[in-house]
Amino acid sequence: MIDLHDRIQGCFIGKNVGGTLGMPFEGSVLRPGINFYSPVPEHPAANDDLDLQLVWLRLLEQERESITFEKMAQAFFKDIDCHWDEYGVALRNLADGVAPGLSGIHNNYFTCGLGGAIRSEIWAAVFAGKIRTAAYYAMLDSSIDHTGDGVYGEVFNAAVESAILSGADLSDALKIGKAMLPADSQLKKLYEDLDAQWAETGDFEALYDLIMQKYKSHNFTDVVMNGGFTYSALLAGNGDFEKTILLAVNCAQDADCTAATAGAIIGSLIGAKAIPARWKNAVNDRITVGSYIKSDGLPQRVTELVDRVLILQKHFSNVPDLPEINGVCQLQKYEDFSENRQFAVNNKSFTAADMRLPLSQLDLPEGKELQITMRITLPENVQAANLLVASRGLFVVKINGEMAALKGDQSLPLPAPHRVLGGRIIPLPLYTGKREFDLDITVYPTVPIPDVYVNVYDWNNRHIKTGYKLIEQ
Repeated sequence: MIDLHDRIQGCFIGKNVGGTLGMPFEGSVLRPGINFYSPVPEHPAANDDLDLQLVWLRLLEQERESITFEKMAQAFFKDIDCHWDEYGVALRNLADGVAPGLSGIHNNYFTCGLGGAIRSEIWAAVFAGKIRTAAYYAMLDSSIDHTGDGVYGEVFNAAVESAILSGADLSDALKIGKAMLPADSQLKKLYEDLDAQWAETGDFEALYDLIMQKYKSHNFTDVVMNGGFTYSALLAGNGDFEKTILLAVNCAQDADCTAATAGAIIGSLIGAKAIPARWKNAVNDRITVGSYIKSDGLPQRVTELVDRVLILQKHFSNVPDLPEINGVCQLQKYEDFSENRQFAVNNKSFTAADMRLPLSQLDLPEGKELQITMRITLPENVQAANLLVASRGLFVVKINGEMAALKGDQSLPLPAPHRVLGGRIIPLPLYTGKREFDLDITVYPTVPIPDVYVNVYDWNNRHIKTGYKLIEQ
């Protein structure tokens, strides 16, 4: 007989423990080699892995089976003020009236970020025993701000966790999750590669090496690379809570997320009572909610969260004909649109659909300097703004003819204002009273010709709606 209360409590304690353990090492390319919290926390860390899911808890309590994709997107827009990576893209799109689903695609460099996969536990727990329904709502959830493997990651996690809460062992649960992934999913290919490597070597380091050789990303939040770390920890951890979360966190990269998901899965498997006290005591049943969550009536303790989830689980266990994924996950197709951002290269005019200026796809001469020009116009009410320019190429940026930035290497671009790689963040001189600026970006000879990313943000990483047009001659 499954003690569902203990299992769900184990799920969310494991999530809290893993996220708190990994937070100090988030984004590290170095492997920390820790064997306990470092430092030992006074309380659990505020972490989007857990607190974003509380928005869905409140929506489920309010809507029950009346919940829809549109209502989920409305709650995401109203109750989340977190503008990192794909979250910020989706919020900007929703603010502009872009439909849910397309909101996770348009102008989104981070479609395959990890931000959806970390939100799976609420669906798994509320729909414990209804695996395909849990996966269905996980698909809707992550489609607000992702597509492709960014969605499949949450579908997989929700199916695995719901299966475990339904009584499956870890091996069978992983098979159930993989069966929902389409053949073209990179996650599916990765998991199959890891299965084969584990069967051949039984060596965790061989799994880590495989991931870094075939699936490494320069984006530390990449869902495929990090999904591989969690999956490898589950294979090698053999159901041991401490061993599993330590294997995950010691891969670093998005360490709070990998350890949090690993902790949630093993916590679901063994239950709260079996999680070692030294891990539980440090988080002490508390939930720390980030200031970016705007919902009211949120649980402050894991025990309260579990009690409220169980009320919902009991309700939905008696609701017939709930939506579900039949067979493999198939995502809805959306037709993207163009923002018609105007720019010129060497005095020849082009348009871009979004912040990516697709130089690699244009008929441009290789081995020559490329001079990109455009005029940007900001809203009058904007008081502070930062220009992001990123590219694999070497470049110089001038604003209104004045030198503003230089990039002197060929590092890969990551167009996120709070952690930009391969680029520069340039505060715009709004104190002058101007809201219109002429940009001149010279890209030095780089082979092959690189794309260039241009966008404007505020200091909280919010996308600022900006006009992009040609400079009048």
